[in-house]
Amino acid sequence: MFGASKRRVAAPDVELHALLAIADRGCELQDRAEAVLRGCAGPDRPDTDLAREGGYVAGEYHRLHGWAVDTPSPDAARVAQLLMGHCQLVHHAVRLAFPRSGHRTETHRRAISPDLGDPAGQLRARRDELARRIEG
Repeated sequence: MFGASKRRVAAPDVELHALLAIADRGCELQDRAEAVLRGCAGPDRPDTDLAREGGYVAGEYHRLHGWAVDTPSPDAARVAQLLMGHCQLVHHAVRLAFPRSGHRTETHRRAISPDLGDPAGQLRARRDELARRIEG
C-alpha cells in the first residue's frame, strides 16, 4: 500500500497479545476489587459509592471474561475462569453488603472475603507467563 511495508503478525501472536492485554487489565483492577471487598467486609455500613464501585469492577471483570472466552488461545480458558472468579467474588460481596431487606447482619460481614485470595496471584502469574512468551 503506497510503498509502506506492514509487518504481518501471525495469528497465535495476535491471540497472545490480546490475551495479555485482557489479563493485564484484570490485574490492574485487583487493587480496586480488594478495596471493594474490604469495604463490604468492614464493620461499618458501607455507603452507596462503594456499591457503585463494586458494580463497576464486577462489570469490568465480566466484560474481560467475555473477551477471554472469545480469544481462540489454549491459555484463554484459565484466564477466563480466573476473571469470572474475581467478578463473582466482588458481585456477591456487594450483594451481601447491600441486602435487599436493608438489614445487614454480622453473619453477612463474616461471609465476605476481604481480598481476592490465591486466584489474584494466579492471574498475575498467567499475565507474567504470557508476557514472557511474547518477549522471548
